[in-house]
Amino acid sequence: MNKVLVLGAGRSSSALIEYLLHNSTRFDWRITVADTDLINAKSKTENHQNGIAVQFNIDDEENANKIVSENDVVISLLPPHLHDKVAVHCIQHKKHLITASYVSEKMKSLNREAIEKGILIMCESGLDPGIDHMSAMQIIDEIKAKDGKIISFKSSCGGLVAPACDNNPWHYKISWNPRNVVLAGQATAQYIDDGIKKFKPYHRLFAESEKLKIKGHGNFESYPNRDSISYISTYGLDGIKTLVRSTLRKENYCSAWNALIQLGLTDDSYKIHSNEKFTYQDWLMGFLLTSKKKESVSKTLSRTLGLKHHHRIIEQLLWLGIADKKKIGLGEFSPAQILQQLIEEKWKMKKNDRDMVVMHHEFIYLNGKKKTKHTSSLIIEGEKNHTAMAKTVGLPLGIICKLILQNKISLTGVHIPIMKEVYEPALSELRDHGIIFSDHFQVIN
Repeated sequence: MNKVLVLGAGRSSSALIEYLLHNSTRFDWRITVADTDLINAKSKTENHQNGIAVQFNIDDEENANKIVSENDVVISLLPPHLHDKVAVHCIQHKKHLITASYVSEKMKSLNREAIEKGILIMCESGLDPGIDHMSAMQIIDEIKAKDGKIISFKSSCGGLVAPACDNNPWHYKISWNPRNVVLAGQATAQYIDDGIKKFKPYHRLFAESEKLKIKGHGNFESYPNRDSISYISTYGLDGIKTLVRSTLRKENYCSAWNALIQLGLTDDSYKIHSNEKFTYQDWLMGFLLTSKKKESVSKTLSRTLGLKHHHRIIEQLLWLGIADKKKIGLGEFSPAQILQQLIEEKWKMKKNDRDMVVMHHEFIYLNGKKKTKHTSSLIIEGEKNHTAMAKTVGLPLGIICKLILQNKISLTGVHIPIMKEVYEPALSELRDHGIIFSDHFQVIN
């Protein structure tokens, strides 16, 4: 019997755990779901004969060592900064590890030890990063096999709201960690554009978003991720002129979010004292120009941002509730934390709401004198049992776990899923689950 340990039973774990339990009888697996909240872990195993729920705390060394040592593969869905701790336990007990998070510097430093212990630490194996790498590498390898030369690669991905449930002026609802949404983009983005290394700092990032139209799905916009340049070597694209990895949003999101940045409402570097009378309007007024006599809050807001009174952006900001006279509550909060309170309420997914994942690749490559644009798009909407985010993050983790248990991956050390032996079977099984890209080709001058 093979034993799989899932650490963390949060919102993105449901599809993964269901996949593992569904396959457990056929392949003789035992699935242990570990979470700080035992009730939450039990809700995910649902009394399945091959499922066990346990309480787990990564900071409890004895508890962590025991649980990790009793399993063959560990899938960590813990917050990214905790994966390194899990990896140390996995190396100590010679257990494979899979995560959906970016490879940290600490994780990279564990490569030699992982190789010496004969284990695989597979990171960046969810949606983005994860499916983006696998689908991109499949196309890159196909183009290279035809002796094509890739001169441009743009990739973008976003967790959005399904069109039928899109009923607010931001065209956005939260399907993942709200804190990450508030703090997005605060590190300077780096990418290469037409052969020039570009740096886009936070105060310009959302103001200079790129427009994008996806055939049959409407207008979007994107802003570049923190680090695209390191993926030039990762993808084997030395000499490429343009490479940028971006986050996707619906049209008109970025300019409104930029207004929040310019006001200072996304700052997480200091605390504001909130007494029992302090309201969201009081908070907002602290960031605005001094009000003129008998001037409304909305007019002062417009004047501060240099916008017309009824500008679309002003309407979006006011809809969030930043000028409401509702009390914030006692405590010490950063501006970002106060803003997070608002968006958690206003952007909350309702009971019958469905999310949507959109991923879009655009390659431009040469074959002799012929220049071709190849676009590849993935659109997945949430279902009754699982969000699109849970499905697209969880299934690749589960599939890679299965490949490891079946000895179909021979790698050891720290890796991401860009090898053919990983992406080919993984993408094939993802297609069986309805995760299918739509491809279009256009010859351009």
